[in-house]
Amino acid sequence: MKLSSLFTVLLAAGASAMPTATEASKLGLEKRTGPGIVAAADKMKGKPYVWGGGNIHGPTNGGFDCSGLTQYSVYQAEKKEIPRTAQAQYASKLGKRIPRAQAKAGDLLFWGKGGDCKTGVVHVGIFTKPGWMVNAAHTGVPVREQKIWTSYGGESICPDAVRFW
Repeated sequence: MKLSSLFTVLLAAGASAMPTATEASKLGLEKRTGPGIVAAADKMKGKPYVWGGGNIHGPTNGGFDCSGLTQYSVYQAEKKEIPRTAQAQYASKLGKRIPRAQAKAGDLLFWGKGGDCKTGVVHVGIFTKPGWMVNAAHTGVPVREQKIWTSYGGESICPDAVRFW
């Protein structure tokens, strides 16, 4: 049944012109936003860091690495399959680059080795609120919310965030 026909039937039956949240969800009309990406990541807090771990379906080999967590979270919230690696996510045309200072909940933040954000992106996290992110940082540290760092171990934060919502 076409969407316009569905609304005509609903109106003829005396229903509201706007579908309920449940109807909208069934039709794929619900508004998707960045906080959904954060919520998906929040559900994975406490999962271990596993290099190469995670995909759109969840943890693999028992956990996530940074880009596996972001790929999972974006897919769960947006049903958008973004690339698997941090470098490919930063370069992806599926998202919109924005200045990092304008980041909102659900935007992805990136770090480049030696500050190289063109070809050296090595880490990604999910912006949650000013000064904070959710990420899978490294071995021995589970998925968690933590303060955003600007540089660490030779990595420097990239000037742009990427919005996939």
